[in-house]
Amino acid sequence: MGEKGERLRQEALEKYEHPSPYIIVEVERWPESEAKDQYLKDLRQLKDIMVHSKVGYIGYAGGAILGRLRSGHPKAHEVFKKELEDL
Repeated sequence: MGEKGERLRQEALEKYEHPSPYIIVEVERWPESEAKDQYLKDLRQLKDIMVHSKVGYIGYAGGAILGRLRSGHPKAHEVFKKELEDL
């Protein structure tokens, strides 16, 4: 990949590194617990992998993780998919 393509990838990653409004709402909804911590970790990882997938930084292992998280959190997956439509 050329220098321009790599620059575009980095710009896309930077654009979507901020927290999702969906994640912020989910944080407020759950009481403090280990389950909440794991849930938020899963949501952040799902969004991160989806962003990396869109810009071509995902391999076989990333695809497997994406599949597991997508099936475990289908609502979040749909929300993130909408958020990333313009990527």
